[in-house]
Amino acid sequence: MLSALNTSIDTVSGIKTQFVKTFVKNEEIAKNLQTYIDAQQSFAKTVAKSSVDFFTTVGAAAVAFDAKKAFATK
Repeated sequence: MLSALNTSIDTVSGIKTQFVKTFVKNEEIAKNLQTYIDAQQSFAKTVAKSSVDFFTTVGAAAVAFDAKKAFATK
């Protein structure tokens, strides 16, 4: 799951990078835009990893949950 998300993030970042290379002629602006694109990519990958880790943990806890033990009356 994480590899699919990373591939999508890389694809979008690549499109943005190609757009900057093609249409932004001022080198200083292009450099700043590329730095921003790289920061977005890093942030998106961190969010994707955290989300996958969270939902994997929640899923594992849900599978391991024993309702009979949790709601047993004494």
